[in-house]
Amino acid sequence: MSGNKLSWARRHVYILAASSLVGLIAVVAILMYGLAGLRAINAFNPMQLAFLESFRITNNSGESILVMPIGMITGSGRYGPLPRYRHSSPPAVALRRSEPIQIAAGAETDVTYDYDDINFRHILIKDTHGNIYILNTDKRGSRDESFGPQRENYIIPPLKELGPAPEALVGCLDGHIVDYDGAREYLPNSGQVQGGGV
Repeated sequence: MSGNKLSWARRHVYILAASSLVGLIAVVAILMYGLAGLRAINAFNPMQLAFLESFRITNNSGESILVMPIGMITGSGRYGPLPRYRHSSPPAVALRRSEPIQIAAGAETDVTYDYDDINFRHILIKDTHGNIYILNTDKRGSRDESFGPQRENYIIPPLKELGPAPEALVGCLDGHIVDYDGAREYLPNSGQVQGGGV
């Protein structure tokens, strides 16, 4: 009888120790991978999905290019890459790093982004020689409010039709957020985008 009680007590100790170990591993995993877990939950968050919009970039420049869609961040008025996502339906997975998108001549690509805190303003374009151009896109939103894209498709024309990108915005190609006075880009009260981003 005492042997049975002893083996039952040992089993209890082993079960308790194993449960504690599993609990400890779970706590460590949550601490280590908590951010990834939050991202996974956020991929299904209906409030997050409500601010995802998509547009297309068509490359009619006649050459292979790199593009970086950028915008003005609400609140600060600084400029940076659009916070891009793989797609707008659940699970909506955010891209970890904003890198330029390569588009072959005559090709197109779809861009999905979260417009909650940024207003799409420009597409930076880099050619194979390292020259950087700018295509002005939307004139919507301000430091206090943000809007989705104005069009469904933005067409990159032959690069000779575009002006050089302002030096202050070039850092956005590397994923940086920069200071830039964007108020000079648009003709006053015309609603028309002024070419060249001057």
